[in-house]
Amino acid sequence: MERHVETYGNDRNTEVQRLIPSLLRSAADPRIDALGRSSIFDALRQLTGHDLTDDIASWTAWYASAYGTALPAQRTNIEDLISACPWLPQEAL
Repeated sequence: MERHVETYGNDRNTEVQRLIPSLLRSAADPRIDALGRSSIFDALRQLTGHDLTDDIASWTAWYASAYGTALPAQRTNIEDLISACPWLPQEAL
């Protein structure tokens, strides 16, 4: 299923802005294997419509440029991330 930021309606920017830091933190989590990390970067591409590489630094720089701020310090547990991104393969996370 391909889902882009446009599918979120009026709240899409807020929702995407909230999800991206959680996705990036999860991609940096050493407990996430390569398949899970790849799925996270795929989710970022689907959410944003941007085709950046599977690189946390690139996505972090894009986030700062797009939203005018660094990633917030808020932590999200993996269960919250999974429930917020049901299109991610559950077995990969």
